[in-house]
Amino acid sequence: TLKYSELENPWQKLVDLCDVLNNTSTAELPKVLPNYLDVDKTLWFLACEIAFGDDDSYVYKGKMDYYIYFDEETKQFNTIEFDGNSSFNSQASSWGPFYNESKVNYPLLNKMLKVGKWRQRYIAHMKTILEESLHPTKTAAIIDNYKTQIDSYVNTDPKKATSYSQFTSGINTLKTWVNNRYNNFKNNTELKNETPDISEVNYTSANGAWTSPYSDETVWVTAKASSTSGINTLNLYYDNSIWGNFSSITMYDDGAHHDGAANDEIFGAELPGQSVGTWVRFYIEAVANNASNSVAYAPVGAEHDVFIYQVIPQVVLTSTIVINELMASNTNTITDESGAFEDWIELHNTTTSDINLTGYYLTDNPANPDKWQFADGTIIPAGGYFIIWADEDSSVDPVDHCNFKLSKDGEQLQLLNSNLEIIDQVTFGAQESDRSYARSPNGIGDFIIKDATFNANNDGTSGTENNLANSLRIFPNPTNDGFYVTFEGNEYRDYQVYSSLGNIITQGSLSLSNTFIDTYNWPSGMYLFKSENKSIKINIIH
Repeated sequence: TLKYSELENPWQKLVDLCDVLNNTSTAELPKVLPNYLDVDKTLWFLACEIAFGDDDSYVYKGKMDYYIYFDEETKQFNTIEFDGNSSFNSQASSWGPFYNESKVNYPLLNKMLKVGKWRQRYIAHMKTILEESLHPTKTAAIIDNYKTQIDSYVNTDPKKATSYSQFTSGINTLKTWVNNRYNNFKNNTELKNETPDISEVNYTSANGAWTSPYSDETVWVTAKASSTSGINTLNLYYDNSIWGNFSSITMYDDGAHHDGAANDEIFGAELPGQSVGTWVRFYIEAVANNASNSVAYAPVGAEHDVFIYQVIPQVVLTSTIVINELMASNTNTITDESGAFEDWIELHNTTTSDINLTGYYLTDNPANPDKWQFADGTIIPAGGYFIIWADEDSSVDPVDHCNFKLSKDGEQLQLLNSNLEIIDQVTFGAQESDRSYARSPNGIGDFIIKDATFNANNDGTSGTENNLANSLRIFPNPTNDGFYVTFEGNEYRDYQVYSSLGNIITQGSLSLSNTFIDTYNWPSGMYLFKSENKSIKINIIH
């Protein structure tokens, strides 16, 4: 039954998988089948179905109660367990770990378990399931915990389908089933083969052990491995993406691969450098030097549980552009060009020359360094400022509206150049509404919470109070047709009024008495009045 698909011809995908599974030789299957099926996930699926004795499943009774899902990203089918209510079945207690593998009408079992390395991988996964999920001691504790939670409810239920004594005896029956299942599998000849031991897994970059590398930097992976019969091969599986098939390289204990001394049971291998932002997954497979070449994995849950790191940006020690100010909770301070109160970020050019931001990036997620890219031709003028509205709405204006918002509870903000090197970053905690987080002194100081100095020098306002009230006054505010400016002193002062976009709306000199500024034709919104290093926000309402 096809549940859902957006593929043009989804059935053809399934036909192709069945054709490969049925008509590819055992020798060729490892090369071909992974292009159509997630092999490792399927082996885990089969092992779980058999281990837990699910008689409504692929492995029994008409091969039912499961889904297959075609993943557009990997171009592989995945098997998915569905409706496991018939697991722990009494008649399944005698199933062996390779139940129904000899029957050709169970091709996943029949075809895949004929491939030697897949059979050993399946056995390793089955051993993990036994020790982590079907070990009698661990399982008994889980059963007892559930019993404790529901015991009184079952006992007093007036409409229960079975008696309370049947419930309590069923607890023992379930524990007995698990105990017998565990011992049955532990006594299987193939599962009794030795399991290699893997320990002391480590990866090292130039930044140190278990520390993410920089761009194009080599990473060395080492691990200790041993077996009573010796180690035949130690394989390092890796991939430079979050999904898809792994590649494999051999690890060596020869003293020439960052592995210490030769023959000391420490193996090493080199992972190639990757570009900034790349995720690298890896895990290790130890192959014993015995007749069956039994295997073990680290982590034991591979390939769904793996080691992972991300290539991180270099940090530029000196920068000509800084994150100068931000507001993560703008409720009534200043609006963007559409009249909305949005989060904003201010950059400052600390040099005497214009700087082109083409190819630069801004992100609030270090795991996604190229989250938002500046538009080509974006310029910060010499000594000037540039405002980015953090509103997740680049449709307003892709030049100064980025694709993320700031968190009032705090987060990290990074500015990166075209080489994806961090040129400035700030980590901030919980913020106050309508107060900014700004460098003080301007452009070079530590960040403090203070009154906003939108698109202007941060030194114009105190970090604790608005000192403009004592020397510079504007009234009325909010206003409609205009406002008056007064100040204490006997010298003329120049002034500028900026829009929310940082454009100068008007400028001039203040008289020694009241100065009236006409706003009749100004659009409604928030404006910034500046005189020398002092500023006041003005709200124009029509």
